[in-house]
Amino acid sequence: MPSTGQARTDKLNEAQDYQKKAKKALQKSLFSSPDPVSAALFYHRAAEAYKQCGGEDRLERLHRVASAECHMTHGAYAIAAGDYVRAAELMERSSSNEKEGTMTMEEKRRECHDLYENASKAWREEGEIGRAAECLLQSGFALLMRGGEEEEEDDSLIVLGGQRLMGMNRNALEAIEAAVKSHVPDPLNRYKHFRQTGVSMFANPEEAATISSKDDDHNNIINDETRSMCLTHMVKSSFAHETVARAMEKLAEYGEYKSALYAAGAVTALLENDGFSTISLSRAYCAESILALAIGDVVAADKYFLEIHLQNNNYLTSRECKLSEDLIRAVKMRNDEDLELARNPNGENRTALSNLSPMLRNVVATLRISGVAKSMASSNDKVAVVEAGTVPQVPDSTAYDTTAKTNATTDENLDDELDDLMKDMGLASDNEQNDDDDDEDD
Repeated sequence: MPSTGQARTDKLNEAQDYQKKAKKALQKSLFSSPDPVSAALFYHRAAEAYKQCGGEDRLERLHRVASAECHMTHGAYAIAAGDYVRAAELMERSSSNEKEGTMTMEEKRRECHDLYENASKAWREEGEIGRAAECLLQSGFALLMRGGEEEEEDDSLIVLGGQRLMGMNRNALEAIEAAVKSHVPDPLNRYKHFRQTGVSMFANPEEAATISSKDDDHNNIINDETRSMCLTHMVKSSFAHETVARAMEKLAEYGEYKSALYAAGAVTALLENDGFSTISLSRAYCAESILALAIGDVVAADKYFLEIHLQNNNYLTSRECKLSEDLIRAVKMRNDEDLELARNPNGENRTALSNLSPMLRNVVATLRISGVAKSMASSNDKVAVVEAGTVPQVPDSTAYDTTAKTNATTDENLDDELDDLMKDMGLASDNEQNDDDDDEDD
């Protein structure tokens, strides 16, 4: 709990003393050189003292950043990363609670992004690629941080049907896709060609130029050496797929379905690498199919559904498999009625739909089929509709009589030709032969 009264005053004085000691440790004199180790310790203690005081978020943030910078100079990367993350959290809090007239909302987003990015670099220096990737994802989310009253009329904050009205910031998109790549290297992601920004560090331009688009399959492109190297850079920590799933949902929220499909491929790659078939893998497969349909690529959705998803025996018996199959069939056959039945919240797939995240349910609800003809009604259900104020047109009886006569004459000629043909083949009936004999006698 934050200190109050005399205890708070004592803590403030203690923090100021630590600040003076830190500045003194960084000074260079005739008989001493700067000591970043001691300075980092004093800055860290000052930040902790301001934290215990409460209500001093700005001072705590500044001392956290100073402590992190000093720790980075002597290789204490884990402590530095923790201070950077704490400073970024305080910056997020200040965007809504703290009044800082000298900083705009855009500057706060950029500062928060930089703090998370520095924390990611520190964790990567420490060898914690999982935490580094998570901080990198937070740096992308920081650029999408919502402001206060000054941005109430911003179109990018308007949500219609669970989806943002405006697209995602380009810098945020690049940071989020980089975080996805940090979790799963692109060669292990079957949807790597849907990435919209950046280039993979594992990409081989010469090899990629010799491969046609028809042969663009992730299993055929990468060799054993590349695969083993990518597996060493994959994040294998527990629940890493949930972090990437957050990126997928955020991208889908802003309508970036291609990037969301790229993130969905990373989720399935993480789950498949575990070697266990779980309900999470089934839902990840279903998310892939939904997002592939959302971008209008029914061919890719059907291909990977048949070649990859159905090869999992547990997925075959799951509710998510039936939902994916119904959606793909409805879009592939261009049938609106089947699509509505497949995504009906009260229909056969209601359990599978309820297990999806709210964002994916919104994507399913917005799936559309263009150029589909409605089902033709039966002839018994057709009713002639006459507009008000118009006189029904009466068919011309003369035309019907002429047509009837023409049809009758044509039928008689066909009958005569068939009779002559039957006679030539010797297949005429007895009655017809008797009639012919009587004609000859006459």
